[in-house]
Amino acid sequence: MWLFKDLIPIGPRSSSYLIMLFRKQIDMIEISLEELPAHLAASAVYNASHCILNDHLRTSPGEMSFLVFEIVRNEKSKGYFLDQPDCGHVYAILEELTGYIWSNSNRLFLELEFVRGVSQEEIDTEGNQFRSIISHLAMDYCDRNDFHIE
Repeated sequence: MWLFKDLIPIGPRSSSYLIMLFRKQIDMIEISLEELPAHLAASAVYNASHCILNDHLRTSPGEMSFLVFEIVRNEKSKGYFLDQPDCGHVYAILEELTGYIWSNSNRLFLELEFVRGVSQEEIDTEGNQFRSIISHLAMDYCDRNDFHIE
């Protein structure tokens, strides 16, 4: 766990910051939640309302504000399609009030979560948000280093 602790940015950063940053790196098209396949839209609403980021806020689904993006498949974004070889679309969803993030690309999800960061208090107390990002970074590290339990 300590391997990654010093790498995590102090945040959390806003959805608008994340969008601005990623627009510089990849081509994205903003779409409405209703333009997603129905099962993805329903899953995003359910997950955002039950995520650890909403534990204290208690934001109801009707109050939520979703920003949904379809990633354009081109040279700049090809890395985000590698873990989705048969998938024609890669999406990113950010909920503005809770800070919930989702993508069907593991790499894009991890990058969004990492760049968002966590509060200094989360790091100091090793809270749930901190533990979540640490576990995702550790899983990514194992994947990239071909770690397998035998």
